[in-house]
Amino acid sequence: MTDTAALAPDTADAMLATRFARKGDFVSRSIAGETILVPVRNRTGDLDSIYNLSDVASSIWERIDGQAPVREIVDGVCAEFDVGRETAESDALEFIASLQAAGLIETSAVAGSD
Repeated sequence: MTDTAALAPDTADAMLATRFARKGDFVSRSIAGETILVPVRNRTGDLDSIYNLSDVASSIWERIDGQAPVREIVDGVCAEFDVGRETAESDALEFIASLQAAGLIETSAVAGSD
C-alpha cells in the first residue's frame, strides 16, 4: 500500500481534488456489519478477488461515483464518523490508492468541472 504520510503536500492536494469512478461491475452485500465486494468478470463473480470493507471503507466506496472529488468524500467520512480531518484524509487516500492498485477505480473526467 501507499504510504500517504510520505506524500508531498502538492501530491496530496492533487489527489484530494481528483474524482474517481468505479471500474467494472461489482456485487456488494452487507453481512454482520461488513461490506463484501465481489468484482464480476465475464458474468461470473471473481471469487479470487473478494474484498471485505470496514464501515469507513464501505462509506468511501459508496461515495466513489465519478462526481465527487476525494475532498468531498473525506468531508462525508468526517461527518459520518468520529474522526479528525487529517486521519480521514490519510485513511481515504491510502484506501483509494489500494483501490487504484487493484484496478477497481479510475480517474473520472466530469463535464463542466474546473
